[in-house]
Amino acid sequence: MHPLETFSQWRRRWFGWLPINQQWERSAEEVAPEQHDDWLLDPINQQEASALFPHLSKERAFLQYQKIRLQMREQEQRGY
Repeated sequence: MHPLETFSQWRRRWFGWLPINQQWERSAEEVAPEQHDDWLLDPINQQEASALFPHLSKERAFLQYQKIRLQMREQEQRGY
């Protein structure tokens, strides 16, 4: 479990009874960057994919890099 998830669980347990709407409970739409600043919307760079996965062929590295980007987008609940 990631340390921030542990902190979030602890925070919810100890401060969940307070009737305060806290700033860190914002939705994904509220914290999403502007479209021109969103690096996940940039086209995939073949050189970057090959550098991240040097043990894979170019096609497999490209697919793996795209898979990671989609997983990051899903985790941040930013949609596709």
